Amino acid sequence: MKKLFVFDLDNTLRSTNLRKILPNTKKLIQEISANPDYVLALATGRGLAKLDVLEDMDSFFKYKILVNGAITLEDNLILNENHIKKEVVEDIINAANQRNIAVGLVGMKDEVVTFIDKEVEKAFDNFVDKKPKAQPTFYLEQHVYQMWVFHKDEKMLEKEIRQHQDLEIYHWHDGGFDIVPKGISKASALKELMKKYPDYQVIAVGDGHNDLDMIRLADVGIIMENSRWIKDAQGSFQYVAPHVDHDALYDFLKTQHII
Repeated sequence: MKKLFVFDLDNTLRSTNLRKILPNTKKLIQEISANPDYVLALATGRGLAKLDVLEDMDSFFKYKILVNGAITLEDNLILNENHIKKEVVEDIINAANQRNIAVGLVGMKDEVVTFIDKEVEKAFDNFVDKKPKAQPTFYLEQHVYQMWVFHKDEKMLEKEIRQHQDLEIYHWHDGGFDIVPKGISKASALKELMKKYPDYQVIAVGDGHNDLDMIRLADVGIIMENSRWIKDAQGSFQYVAPHVDHDALYDFLKTQHII
């Protein structure tokens, strides 16, 4: 059977606690990529600037769904892209500035913040080793595909953001959230890939709030044991895979005869 596999990155393929992709998971990526009947896709909230954590695994993914579906790459070439309107970005930055909350801005190749504080440093510490750049006027020069907020008062800002009817919000595992254009999600990007592979069984694996629609859409939906959203996702998935830190996803998929 021909299959299209789509995997979330953080806390699905890569352990945030251990800050790496573990050996058996690397074996899984390589084996799926090498099978001529399989197509391998990555689906992440990260942009290109944060994909260095893939290390030597990058080339194994034919498709990369980035920034929660706002950008899709096929063989590292742009297949689809959707950015947030400049005036909307400006409105959110102004609202955040009034509360002294920094906002992350994700472009095609770069990622910046409006200013750097302890909350921003904490947010980046979980995902990358390099420090972010402060560039509040970034959105005037480049398209912004995603914004993000990580702050103890985030709910105050979230309420205001939700007044914008043309935006979606996806919560992180440990606080914070991403903001993308309305109708954009990992699932919407996956739907476009499914049009290219209509006869393929779709297997989606993830742990996050931004993975739930994708898992629901797939023929075989798999949620990670470490997900905080398992109760919310009841009825949307067929399997619960072992905790990412156990590095047992390869054996699990073998045992279930999914690979």
